[in-house]
Amino acid sequence: MELNVNQRYTIVAKVESINSGAHFCNTTVMTTDGEHINLKLEFEQLSELQMGKVYQFEALAVVKIEDELVLKCVGITPAETVLTDEALEEILEKFYVYAPIPMMQIKRGIESYLNKIENEIIKKITKTIYKENEKKFYLHPAATKFHHAYVGGLSHHTYTMLKLVDPFIHVYPYLNKDLLYAGTILHDMSKIDEISGVDGEYTKEGLLIGHLVMQTIDIDRVAQSFGYADTEEVLMLKHMIISHHGQFNFGSPKKPQTGEALLLWFIDTIDSKFTVLGESLNDTVEGTFTQMLSVMDKMKFYKHKIK
Repeated sequence: MELNVNQRYTIVAKVESINSGAHFCNTTVMTTDGEHINLKLEFEQLSELQMGKVYQFEALAVVKIEDELVLKCVGITPAETVLTDEALEEILEKFYVYAPIPMMQIKRGIESYLNKIENEIIKKITKTIYKENEKKFYLHPAATKFHHAYVGGLSHHTYTMLKLVDPFIHVYPYLNKDLLYAGTILHDMSKIDEISGVDGEYTKEGLLIGHLVMQTIDIDRVAQSFGYADTEEVLMLKHMIISHHGQFNFGSPKKPQTGEALLLWFIDTIDSKFTVLGESLNDTVEGTFTQMLSVMDKMKFYKHKIK
């Protein structure tokens, strides 16, 4: 990168390393063109960066010593807060292993189900929480390992589950579609705060509370703000979220006790297992078995030869 003294540069790049010592701190980033650039930081800027995350950096070319020009970082903004959805989608494909479906397709799909919710209470709560988390939602992994553990995995998992809801409603019409659409959209939303992001580490709140309880608290917060706290809709929605792991030994504080809560647990389990199975079968030769799959009780699955 050719530099001119006192010129400002806007750089969209992914953090590759962060270095600091008693008298220095800097970061090496990779641009969308694959160029590696070193940015000099102030110590207070260290807390603004995460390894592996994409930011829009504002940098100033300054003279250091012996007429050497270096880039001094003067601004750090998460890419998802300044780029359009289309630009962000293009960036993600350059930097990460992303979900197998384009981000905009996932986004349009999820929002189509959000717009199908008719109950005013359920819709306002769901839409409010969705809008608060919208940008991060399409970047976040669904887990640190096991299933959908890639950038965009959280929204991809959610969209796949939503597509499973309608056939069940058709066969079992007593199920409430509004609760199912809302519960599916919100069920893992708090993983945004449970897991730190692309580095896939659990936060302190994630380890001590967990996303089932965190999301239930969040629904309660929004419901209180609208004056909906004591409604049947909020109680049913909170029950779905807090019970969606199904069993106590899977970390569920309660077992499902409504039809909608039971189905949410089932379709969550279906997608988490079948996605992993499909990925493993893609890497398996016909007529042989997969590796042991942790989400399937460490069982191996046979890839048959039948066309």
